[in-house]
Amino acid sequence: MVLGDRLGDRDNNFDVLRLLAAWAVLVSHSYALVGLREPLHQLDTSLGHVGVLIFFAVSGLLIRRSWELDPSPRDFWIKRGLRLLPGLAVVALVTAFVLGPLVTRVSLVTYFSAGETWIYPLRIVVLLPFGADLPGVFDESIYGDSVNGPLWSLPVEVFAYLLLFLMGVVGLLRSRAAVTALAVAGLAWAAVWVTVTSPALGAVSVLAAFALAAATYDWRDRLVLSHPVAAAAFAACVLAGFGPEWLSVVVWTVGAVYLSFWFAYALPPVGRGLTRFGDASYGLYIWAFPVQQTIVQVLGGDIHPWLLVVVATPIVWLLAIASWRLVERRALARKPRPRPVPAT
Repeated sequence: MVLGDRLGDRDNNFDVLRLLAAWAVLVSHSYALVGLREPLHQLDTSLGHVGVLIFFAVSGLLIRRSWELDPSPRDFWIKRGLRLLPGLAVVALVTAFVLGPLVTRVSLVTYFSAGETWIYPLRIVVLLPFGADLPGVFDESIYGDSVNGPLWSLPVEVFAYLLLFLMGVVGLLRSRAAVTALAVAGLAWAAVWVTVTSPALGAVSVLAAFALAAATYDWRDRLVLSHPVAAAAFAACVLAGFGPEWLSVVVWTVGAVYLSFWFAYALPPVGRGLTRFGDASYGLYIWAFPVQQTIVQVLGGDIHPWLLVVVATPIVWLLAIASWRLVERRALARKPRPRPVPAT
């Protein structure tokens, strides 16, 4: 099967894949929040990082395709904004003005008189989550006072959108050689970056997955998706986990991109029951951490990570479905449609 033969096919497994990736982040953080090393640390990575890699890989391909179908700067940013901001605004407001007052360790007078409380929703919506704290909220957590840590990836993803947008505007996306060269340079940068910076900043290497996935669009008619190659890619990822860090980054990035597309297009329909009520992947990602933090605060930091998973998953799932049905889906219905090309 060739990638290009399936790109326009809506009968794919992307919704399920994104949902599994978001849940992988939830599982991974269930370990981190109780002070345990996250799954896959034996391979010099984490289950959460793999989940984010998948998100960036899927996004790289689909956003590139979206630009090619509708290269309108205005429409490009409207679509991105409608996908990210409405759901994010709701989780920010609910966290600040519903959850925060319930779990804060300071008095309500102190909480509501603090500038941080009122600026928090704005900081989240304008994608400045770093240091966006709430008074007395989760300040005794193992993560310090990080209210919604996973949101770090959203400004990074928007930065990836910006790079692709600029390449499209100046015409670089029309050059397969230029796009491929930039993807290779991104991989090289990621391999070096993780060895010279902190693990937190090193996570930004997921940009390389976005760049590589966007570049595969130019090779879509030659990229074969097959089970033997997928098995080899999976094996290579496992083996690379025992090698030097730079090699692990390169192999895991390439492997995540290939395996994501293989899962989406080469496998028969899987897990469709998980998405029958809506696309809960984004909601799951942005709601999970505050819910998990609250559960740890209520039940104690010695809770078993899988008990945390079992308790958090249905709560976050319901919130994510509500987010999709009441907020995200309605916002996306307002997306501009590609405009017809005028006849010449």
